[in-house]
Amino acid sequence: MPSSAAGPRAPADGPLRLPSAAVLRYNHGSKVGSASTWRVDRLRHRALPLLLAVDEADRLVFVSLHARPGPLLAFAQRHGATPVVERRAKTRARTQMREYLEGRRDVFDVPFALLGTEFEQQVWRTLASIPYGQTRAYAELAASLGSPGSARAVGRANGRNPLPLLLPCHRVIGATGALVGFGGGLPTKRWLLQLEREHQPPPWRPGEHGDAPLQLGLFG
Repeated sequence: MPSSAAGPRAPADGPLRLPSAAVLRYNHGSKVGSASTWRVDRLRHRALPLLLAVDEADRLVFVSLHARPGPLLAFAQRHGATPVVERRAKTRARTQMREYLEGRRDVFDVPFALLGTEFEQQVWRTLASIPYGQTRAYAELAASLGSPGSARAVGRANGRNPLPLLLPCHRVIGATGALVGFGGGLPTKRWLLQLEREHQPPPWRPGEHGDAPLQLGLFG
């Protein structure tokens, strides 16, 4: 669990302070441009609050589970972007994510951009083929990519997925059916899978799914 005293803290509005970087690189084929600004929208939710970063073309580029600013800051720095928190922002992504978390949506229709290596992007796009309410093993994903011996590499790429929920890495499980490896924590992974089985939000218990109340406090 990240400490509230560690790392930069986000103001209600304005830029999150990051070291300067030269360019924002899109590894999916777009041209390399100058340093960019990402608008950050916030979804307040009792079980799973989110930070949603959208680039200047209104494409979703990063989803931070439990509204943790640290992963978003590190990802933006790596890609030369400055995330700006906008109190009044309301993105299409936030609307659809809320509908999903309330059990009212099982398919997303949100423009997005993938920032990662060619192999990582292949894995992330394959995640989108896992139907709502179903799961796949890492070995099955590797086989679907035509590389049955790359389950470990697939697992590493899965762990770097910048767009959880939209690209559902929580639907990937171990070979024995065990719930393994999820950046939002295994209790959250279990909660999401139950949400999809039952088409309604499971009961939420304070403290069960990480440090959401703490992180929401960073934004007033």
